[in-house]
Amino acid sequence: MLNLELEMGDWATWVGSIGTIGAFAVAFWQIHRERTARRTRDKHERWMRRREHVDRVSAWIHDSVLHINNDSGHPIHEVLVSDGDRELMNWTQIPPGTHRDETIDEVDHGTVHLEFTDIRGDRWSRAPGNEPELIDQTTPA
Repeated sequence: MLNLELEMGDWATWVGSIGTIGAFAVAFWQIHRERTARRTRDKHERWMRRREHVDRVSAWIHDSVLHINNDSGHPIHEVLVSDGDRELMNWTQIPPGTHRDETIDEVDHGTVHLEFTDIRGDRWSRAPGNEPELIDQTTPA
């Protein structure tokens, strides 16, 4: 037979102990949730810092002239511009803050595909209307 005749102090000790364990569980859950959120935020910030200069590089065609603009603070290397089917132009390097114009023949439209290597050695691709995409990574994320 089960003896439920404990003193009131014993019940209070049990309830207090269960409450303490519950408080520790909630605290550890909150710590884990915050750590996960911080890691996600840090990863996003690292990615945005990595893309900071890449977002400032663009190319377009207007009136049979290919325009390429490196408005970033670093040079870009191995620059290749194509219209999707054929290569239109390539450069070994484009210095920071430089805008280049090249006349090209037989252009059907004003959108171009751009590939280049940034100062870190990462290879990027920019398709018309899309954000830059990392296609070859030489440095860890």
